[in-house]
Amino acid sequence: MIPRRSLLRTTLALVGGATLSTGVTAGSAESTTASTQRDDTVTTAVATLEPSVIEVTGLPDPLDSLVADARDRTRSLSLEDIASVTGRAAIHGDAVVGGRAVVTGSFDTQAIESELRDHDLEFVAADRRDDGDSRFVASNDSYAVAVGPSAIRIGYGRTRSRARSRLDAAFEPLLPARRRTRPTASYGALSALLDGHAVVYADLGSGTRSHLLDSLSDAPDELGTVVEAANALGVALEAGSARTRLRYGVVADPARLSGELLETLVDEATTGDNSLSSATIHRDGQTVIVDAAVETRSLWCAHERLVTDSS
Repeated sequence: MIPRRSLLRTTLALVGGATLSTGVTAGSAESTTASTQRDDTVTTAVATLEPSVIEVTGLPDPLDSLVADARDRTRSLSLEDIASVTGRAAIHGDAVVGGRAVVTGSFDTQAIESELRDHDLEFVAADRRDDGDSRFVASNDSYAVAVGPSAIRIGYGRTRSRARSRLDAAFEPLLPARRRTRPTASYGALSALLDGHAVVYADLGSGTRSHLLDSLSDAPDELGTVVEAANALGVALEAGSARTRLRYGVVADPARLSGELLETLVDEATTGDNSLSSATIHRDGQTVIVDAAVETRSLWCAHERLVTDSS
């Protein structure tokens, strides 16, 4: 598990840890060969976030602690400086094993570079590339960072060499074309169907699937069945001060995920206090989309209630 010690790790937490708020540890990584094979051991997650939405929705534990800790420790950068965070994360079980992220905004590069040199990971300057950004590699961990006036790029891997290669990859597009209409092998049509202030989707490897099922031991059986059947899962939110729009996506074999089961789960999620509302289910082949809404102040309570409420 990666400790909660810095803005870098918090950025990676928002990309990787927020993927599934039921317990995947914070970090970032990438698997270049995602697969819908049931015995695949690595989960590949893709995420994008507008940090300003955090001021509207807040964050659940442990992400709120990560952000608060980063704010306390980081002098050169704040959430107000950041326009967006995007990234790809490869997760093995509950641990992030490598990856890349891009933070865009308006940055004081001299202040950030100075703080990196003084960081407890002991970043040292690396050779500049044609992109003109200043590059740094951690001496005490496998992180690499490139700092520019409008983008900070981060690479993480199990070795410094892999961190550098992930950093190089962070100069390429991190997300597939939003308007792609042909389903991908890993995520079905989720990349085209999910949009908003925060979006995350992941193909599920066997290790992460098992971890999630353990995390959902007190949840309704129907939710566990969805996780067991899903080749990929995703969620997007569009937050307003009063209400938040949610869209959930699942890619699964229809033979393993019946309409009746989905309707039962939606009934669970829309019943009682602090619940979702206005839920509708749409199915197209292997892709299932559930649209819903929730009072913004109840956003996290509604999900916590669902995943901890035994049926």
